[in-house]
Amino acid sequence: MGNFGRLVRTKPWLVPLVALLLITVIFMIISSNVAAYVGGKIITPAQLAERLNIIQFSYDLQFGHTADYQPDFAQQNRREVLAQLAEEQLLLEAAQGLASEEEQAEYAAQLLDWLKNNLFQGDLTGFQEKLASHHIDEEDLRVYFGNNLLLTRLYEQVVTGITVDESEAQAYYEEHKASFDQPEMVKVAHILVADEQEAETLLQQLQQGADFALLAKEHSLDEESAPYGGDLQWFSRGQMEPAFEEAAFALEPGQISPIIVTSHGYHIIKAEAKEPAQERTYEQVAKQAHQRVLTMKQEQAWNDFRQQLQADKLVLLLAR
Repeated sequence: MGNFGRLVRTKPWLVPLVALLLITVIFMIISSNVAAYVGGKIITPAQLAERLNIIQFSYDLQFGHTADYQPDFAQQNRREVLAQLAEEQLLLEAAQGLASEEEQAEYAAQLLDWLKNNLFQGDLTGFQEKLASHHIDEEDLRVYFGNNLLLTRLYEQVVTGITVDESEAQAYYEEHKASFDQPEMVKVAHILVADEQEAETLLQQLQQGADFALLAKEHSLDEESAPYGGDLQWFSRGQMEPAFEEAAFALEPGQISPIIVTSHGYHIIKAEAKEPAQERTYEQVAKQAHQRVLTMKQEQAWNDFRQQLQADKLVLLLAR
């Protein structure tokens, strides 16, 4: 009970006053129709609705065309969004003064320009229609992005000065040595087509000596790898669809697979190089070990800071 317990013993008349205060606060919150009470300030249902709309907007841009897309993602996570919004109020209060209004406006403008030019390819009408369909506008995003700059500056302030010495990094390496090992890797090129007959025709041409890279450039539907002769980056197990992975790792450099069927279509794979699994010494991964420990210490410092902020303020989440 700490100090409060001592106060109760010496001044028992405080108990009903504290209880009355809490009842009054809760009554005011409920009667005012607010979503949350955060350290003397409120979050209104309108503010919560706006944040839910921004979250859904962002989600739709990233996952709108995926198989497991959820059209009500934000609403499904309504409680978590409210908790995040409440914590954000505390963090923004602590971050005041870390970025000027001009800096926030410039940062927000850069992000808006990036959205328009990259995700909407300069289609301003499409951008505005997308915003409107989510019941938000550019000003909502400007405020949201500007606040993100403040939060970034606050995080940087909290973690500044955190260091990692050699003994910490080496101890971490010894305890997590297996996680630094290089797994078996393979590098392949592939040709992807939608029609099985076309795949069979291409395979016959390859078996007769046709140039794999040229056929990939001319026929592959993989827009990222086709211009490079079908070349894919090095990958380890667990990164590709099982059928593709099994075929790729079964090949020796220079070999060409039979037709492989995945959810993307029909593949012909050519193995280019393989690397066996191997252990890495501390000297080989020292920088990586340092970075892992630094990240852990920074995350711990940030979490401690957030928890202390919430411990110092009364936070009540009311909306369901």
